[in-house]
Amino acid sequence: MQWTLSVVIATTVVYLFTIVGFTQSFLELNPAIVEFWATSLGQQIDRQCKNASGIKVIEKKYKEATYTTHYINGKTLSVEVAKKIESYLQVRLEAAIEIKKKAQELFLNYSSENHTCDDFTYYDSKDITIYKDRGNLIFPEDLDENSTYNGPNLELYLPLYEEWREHFQIPVSLNASAIHVPTNIYKCAPFLLDNISWTGKLDEVFSKNQGNMKSAWQFFASSAGFLRFYPASAWYNEGMDMFDARLTEWYTSAAAPPKNIIILLDNSGSMTGLRMEIAKTTVKKIMESLNENDFFNLITFNNDSRFVDCDCQHSNGSLIQATSKNIRRVTKSLMEVQSIQIANFSKAFQLAFDVLQKHSPINRSRINLGSNNAIMLITDGASETYVEVFDSYNWYNVTVDKDQTAQLRYARIFSYLIGQEVTLANKNHVKWMGCANKGYFYHIGTMADVHDYVQDYVRVMARPLAVHNISHNSWSGVHLNIPLPKENFGFNTNSRTTEWIRLPSTATKPVLSISVSTPVYDQRDDEINNGNLLGVAGVHINLDEILAFIPRSKLGALGYAFIINNNGFVLSHPDLKPWNFSSFGGNTPMNDYKNVDILFLEQEYNSSDEQLPQLRRAMINGETGHVQATVKKFYGQQLHRVYIQTQNYYYAPILNTPYSIALVIAEHTNNHYIYQTKSLDPQSFLWCSMVIADWDYCNNQRKTTPFFKFVDIINNVLKSSDPLCNKNLAASVAFDVNITRGVHAIWNDYNKEISCSPNNQTCRIRRLIANSQKNLDFNMAMVGTRAGVTRFQDFNGQAELDQSNDESCLSLQKLIDLFTPSIDTEYYKKAAVNRRNVWAFSSTIHPDFEDTLNTSYISVAASRGIYIQEHHRNSKKDILASVFTLHMKYDSLFRMLNATTSFCSASLDCSSIYCHNDSVDCYLLDENGFVVVADDPLLVGKFFGYIDYQVLLDMRKKGMFKEVPITDYQAVCIACDMSSENSSASSILNPFIYMVKLLMWHITQITLSLTQFSLVNLWHYIYYATG
Repeated sequence: MQWTLSVVIATTVVYLFTIVGFTQSFLELNPAIVEFWATSLGQQIDRQCKNASGIKVIEKKYKEATYTTHYINGKTLSVEVAKKIESYLQVRLEAAIEIKKKAQELFLNYSSENHTCDDFTYYDSKDITIYKDRGNLIFPEDLDENSTYNGPNLELYLPLYEEWREHFQIPVSLNASAIHVPTNIYKCAPFLLDNISWTGKLDEVFSKNQGNMKSAWQFFASSAGFLRFYPASAWYNEGMDMFDARLTEWYTSAAAPPKNIIILLDNSGSMTGLRMEIAKTTVKKIMESLNENDFFNLITFNNDSRFVDCDCQHSNGSLIQATSKNIRRVTKSLMEVQSIQIANFSKAFQLAFDVLQKHSPINRSRINLGSNNAIMLITDGASETYVEVFDSYNWYNVTVDKDQTAQLRYARIFSYLIGQEVTLANKNHVKWMGCANKGYFYHIGTMADVHDYVQDYVRVMARPLAVHNISHNSWSGVHLNIPLPKENFGFNTNSRTTEWIRLPSTATKPVLSISVSTPVYDQRDDEINNGNLLGVAGVHINLDEILAFIPRSKLGALGYAFIINNNGFVLSHPDLKPWNFSSFGGNTPMNDYKNVDILFLEQEYNSSDEQLPQLRRAMINGETGHVQATVKKFYGQQLHRVYIQTQNYYYAPILNTPYSIALVIAEHTNNHYIYQTKSLDPQSFLWCSMVIADWDYCNNQRKTTPFFKFVDIINNVLKSSDPLCNKNLAASVAFDVNITRGVHAIWNDYNKEISCSPNNQTCRIRRLIANSQKNLDFNMAMVGTRAGVTRFQDFNGQAELDQSNDESCLSLQKLIDLFTPSIDTEYYKKAAVNRRNVWAFSSTIHPDFEDTLNTSYISVAASRGIYIQEHHRNSKKDILASVFTLHMKYDSLFRMLNATTSFCSASLDCSSIYCHNDSVDCYLLDENGFVVVADDPLLVGKFFGYIDYQVLLDMRKKGMFKEVPITDYQAVCIACDMSSENSSASSILNPFIYMVKLLMWHITQITLSLTQFSLVNLWHYIYYATG
């Protein structure tokens, strides 16, 4: 018999040395006593859990049942899922293209009307008034012709439909689109009103598209700065609204192709004070406009030219990918730049061209449609034009026809002249550099000019694609649409403010999205206007809707799926942590959630293996295939437990997108359905005490109430010949419902109190024996199955409910809905991780415990799986069919521990050693080294390494625990103020405080997984009599 329940016993002499004045008593303890206690406790717990759960009865029913197992081909399944997602995304792409076509048509036929706010209004998302119905509002149509309407401006009122909250999470209006204007743009500016006016009729195509996309946000982001989005909704902000659509990834990636950019920052002696502050802000704004498909670097120059990024300095200079992490690192180094000496422009340009050409060599065999290489020059003036540098490095000739050549530019130069007081000669020289190299010139005199002009370079780089009518559709990386209550939202000012942040007061959770976008161009037939970028049209896509195509029922308990893009960055993964809900940081997006590499989340057990890098390369290249790897995985609500698992990765590309999907199936849990071709009997339902997973059984027919309708769905699917119906899943649900049918009777019998008359001595003895075998008090029993069926029984006096009355079941079922589908719950995964014949233990602590110290707020869960054997390809494999879980009261387990250690066998003397002795501390640990039971209940749930790190290390040396090094690449480092206002000596103690914190950090990095031994063998090594 194998166990995951561990007993650790140590005398308190190990701890009393910190209490001055106490006498240390050294207790002698025979290790055989600890062995006896462990064996005895294990046998008692096993016996009572088996009796209470009914697991042996159901195991017997599985052995006697006649059933079929259906093997699911992971490779075929991955291709099928990829095709479904491709079709879904294609509809969104076509919608974006329709918006683009309509916008280009509207602009082509539009004549400027010189609007003002007096004669033109629009739905400003920051000023929309929300109401559910007309209520007591009086509208003009309610008045007769002799009455005058004196109500509010109706243009600012929209009916927002609550019923659409299911799709958008917030109240929206399908009647119109709304406008968001950045704070730095005057909302009544004539150029702005002109652009808002001609885009007004986009509502027609928005509404038409909505018929095919129930939950898609559609948008047109104008190069003039405003964002038109549909359906309309109020724009919620907290504090200053810094959102500008032109700085988002989905805008910049659609507006221009991937860019290679060198930023040259003049830090000579004249660039001091306000000029340097404006220059640094300009650099930051340029970096904010980049996305993960772009590459860049920052070079400062005076007499010498150097890379600001120290990592690049060590590699002799190169371009780095514009990930949020790289940009943040460069920004930090930028803040330390000082002004000194005089500027050497020639040396700076030569270095910039060398870096660009090393990354992207000149191709003289073809004509570029406008280079995607650019140099951003930021200076307060230049003494000459340096034409010889450009002639040598940037200008080159190519043959167009036999007798005709053309002079091209390898890189565009965008020159930003900093400062209000500049000489005409300096200005002309800097302007010439931009214009002669097919870039642009900007005079940045104030901080306000930075916001107005910096992102305009994107429009210039986009124009060649428009002139040559080249279609360019862009699929973004993952980003957050964030519906959260205002009072719980705090914005991370260190992150790039490039998200479409939505903060409604009633929604509850962050929403991960991707976007498909396409540029909108001026198609007027003249040299001046043709090819100008008008903006970007697109659709935001909720990732949850994409993930709905993944058949969770086919992947097994430890299976999952993930999606990455062509940079290897994760769009969706169960271990991705995009949002920080911690108390120290407020609710903020994690800095680098958009640039989490798949190898950060999938870590091979043997670092020398190359299976996962091979997987990453294949998915980036859009290949289809399969690899197997042994990996280190997290699980648990806080992802703080680790296990080793061999997994099969089946991957396929999502065609016409840069995305690939992988389905992951654990080797030992397998991907099988277990079923009988047998209809579902309504009498087998105890509907109030059972929950079915909300899966798609046939053409979006899902779990429903009343229960007899769901029975009909299952039985109709079983009879159906529709290939879209999942008959195996329906048959598996029917099989699980039928085979677990009798478990409620077992639970009721165990919990039933035997009543006896005062004179019936035999009955009273039988009751006494029965009660003596019930040392553990249980709160609830549950069984969850492979097909998503969960049965449960409340042992704390669950009221008798009318099983035919669905309304009477709803309140109880809403609590149990947290456990569906069963294979996704922590208790099910814990049993799957620990394999067969194992009761896996964990503690659950109610938030009120620390305030009350009432141990009734602590519950201990014990879970164990039932496995059946399947014959596949001449081999036998165990399939996890179901998992039983018992939630027991903490106090009863604590009492059992004390009672068990109060006696031992006749051959052992333990008269003075027992757990409730003040000289002894006892702990029950789970397989990951977390405390399940302790003398001090405040230690329950804590990692034992925090309690006694040295003892844990010694247990590891004895082979009881195994250290698994694993890195959390998404962890947040907290900068704390170590000073104390109460002590002038705190500055002296600071080094020691930092040393202690560093030591504690190292302790938390050691995640332990208990090796599988029997309790008898384990506890030869646990006793530490003298500390």
